[in-house]
Amino acid sequence: MYKLGDWDISDSGVGPDAVLQNGNRLLTGNGYLGRRGAVAEAGAEDMSATILAGLYDRQGDLWREPVNAPDPLYTLVSAGDLPFRAGDERTVSHEQALNFRYGIYSRHTSWRLSNGTITVWEQKYAHMDDVHLLCMRYTIKSDIPYRLSIRHGINCAIKDLNGPHLGNFTLTRQRRILGLSCTTLERQIPLAVYSALIPAANEAASVTMEGNAKADDFLSDFEIDLDGTTETEFFVYGTIYTGHDTDKKDPSLFAEDRILLAINEGWENLLLRHKTAWDAIWRTGDVIIEGDEYAQSCLRYSLYQLWITAPRHSGTGQALSIAARGLSGQTYKGAIFWDTEIFISPYFCAVRPELAAQFIRYRIQTLPGARLKAAEYGYRGAFFAWESQDTGEDACSNFNVTDVFTGRPVRTYFRDKQIHISADIVYSIRKYTDHTGDYSILTEGAMELILEAARFFLSYLYYSPERKRYEVLDVTGPDEYHERVNNNAFTNRIVYSVFETADQYIKMFQMNNPLFINTLINQIGFGDDLEFMKTVIEQFCLPQPDKRGVIKQFDGYFRLEDCTPETIRSRLKDPREYWGGVASATQIIKQADVVAMLALFGGDYTAEIKKANLEYYEPRTEHGSSLSYCMHALLACDIGCSDWAYPFFIKTAEIDITGKSKQFAGLVYIGGTHPAANGGAWLTAIHGFCGFSVKNGVITIIPRLPSSWKKVKFSIVLDGIEYEVTVTGDSYNICKK
Repeated sequence: MYKLGDWDISDSGVGPDAVLQNGNRLLTGNGYLGRRGAVAEAGAEDMSATILAGLYDRQGDLWREPVNAPDPLYTLVSAGDLPFRAGDERTVSHEQALNFRYGIYSRHTSWRLSNGTITVWEQKYAHMDDVHLLCMRYTIKSDIPYRLSIRHGINCAIKDLNGPHLGNFTLTRQRRILGLSCTTLERQIPLAVYSALIPAANEAASVTMEGNAKADDFLSDFEIDLDGTTETEFFVYGTIYTGHDTDKKDPSLFAEDRILLAINEGWENLLLRHKTAWDAIWRTGDVIIEGDEYAQSCLRYSLYQLWITAPRHSGTGQALSIAARGLSGQTYKGAIFWDTEIFISPYFCAVRPELAAQFIRYRIQTLPGARLKAAEYGYRGAFFAWESQDTGEDACSNFNVTDVFTGRPVRTYFRDKQIHISADIVYSIRKYTDHTGDYSILTEGAMELILEAARFFLSYLYYSPERKRYEVLDVTGPDEYHERVNNNAFTNRIVYSVFETADQYIKMFQMNNPLFINTLINQIGFGDDLEFMKTVIEQFCLPQPDKRGVIKQFDGYFRLEDCTPETIRSRLKDPREYWGGVASATQIIKQADVVAMLALFGGDYTAEIKKANLEYYEPRTEHGSSLSYCMHALLACDIGCSDWAYPFFIKTAEIDITGKSKQFAGLVYIGGTHPAANGGAWLTAIHGFCGFSVKNGVITIIPRLPSSWKKVKFSIVLDGIEYEVTVTGDSYNICKK
């Protein structure tokens, strides 16, 4: 069972489920790579992984997914030919932990010997300053004299969901350094992984580095003698570079160079620099909650998860974003969804705006792929990928779920009908410019993106002569249990916001920079679309409440069977059965849909309407997505019901701590961490409970803290100036830091 402290989390479980959960729970990373929380001897069966941001590969006709790099910290201790593995029959005690103040993983395991005990301690991290560097301190002690064998090196026996992804292996071996060079199979992108084992200064005499080489698996064997009283300690350093990092130069040269620097710098200096980088992150990125220790720990853990996956160091000429499962594995093909724009970007926009700008640049970079997708379906403009990888191609298949009974793929309409993705991106751009006042991103390509998104929606619309309005037909909204519906409230409202944004930005540029906007409109031929867009704005179908104040989620929604999520659960014939097939004829929905619309566009509706919809939809929502709870929390805060919002906040903030989330959609594994929920926890705490917003460069605070919270303190960067905001039950203070 896990234990959560102020800045740490630990777990003593050893079974398969504990191994799987702790891989996520104890994840470390630095934005360039993510390492699942696993012991040094972990192999493919333990789903250990070192996932590299922005590097993808495809094996045959299987799904393209992120590359899992060979492990340069692999270390296995053996007594003769019997290896010690955590959880085996000789295990006396075992605990793994994560210090999320500094992103340091540790383990402590003891095993029985014939007449004694051996214990190992392990401490490792992905360096937050030198992102290509991995560091581990490994300590061994026994209570009797004993000779042990140690196998160390680069473990290539890694697990892929749809691999393998690497080939053309070559080995470089020096006295203290092992080097592996290989390439991805699909695009032949070079990858270099280097590893070095360095005895502590006082261990040089007892550890023999000239071991037996295992040329076939890039490992070395050597022996150490334990005296039964003192500890034996050594350090392992690993470096990873790809062709994305080196401007077509051999990445092995960089990897070797970096590992030599690490050896010379030494453990203590490297650790100090790593901690200093984290100190700088928390100086601005922390949120302090007084009066609720559990909420404090959960929120800080959520923010930690965001920082270890945020790509602060992109490759040469390559903008990166945050995948739906971060860097925790290959689930969801390492793809970028709407999660980044709606749930994650607001945090970085507030505390590190240049990162939010990079997410926008990633979308600008993938605009050609969005144009191709629109054309594929017979539309104009930019239809962004529902599951976007490096090129902007859509990694989402037409068969995203597997039937648990037949094993056959089930046709889904995520790829072709969740058109709101293009609008989500425009919404995020608008939020970025509103907060930062930085409109230069528009001239870097974001304005072209907005116009192309508007053009796509103009080509998608249907005009109803009878109702004399433009409608959005045949779509799937956030609620994926109801596919191919008409006039989904969320989709219609956010599509309309694209037209609003395009119109307002065009007017702004016509006043301030007419040359730019007129040139752009002429270059992409948007003149006719501009006139059409003005007509659409005046005659668009916007969601309206009925006499109860409730907004129908889509046309015909209220005619569906009205039941509870428990009713649907009772109808399942297998716990892993996909709810979309069972709930589609009912009003039970997967996640916040109308509620999400009201949370994002609260200014359109009265508090009474918001309350009526929250009361109507919440009992009918399964919360089958990690994105759902925070939207309910935000809307509850918006109507002044913070204590109603609090349980939603906790479920959002603790999701990667408890591990209580869906692991399968049908037969497809969807486990991993949840960056969108992590971002949603911050959104709820700051935008929800603290009532934070920015308009025209002015910070607004509306205190509405939960009853147990005494004070919240957080930082905001606005126009290059850092502010500290303190919120109490009925007051607030804003000052420059």
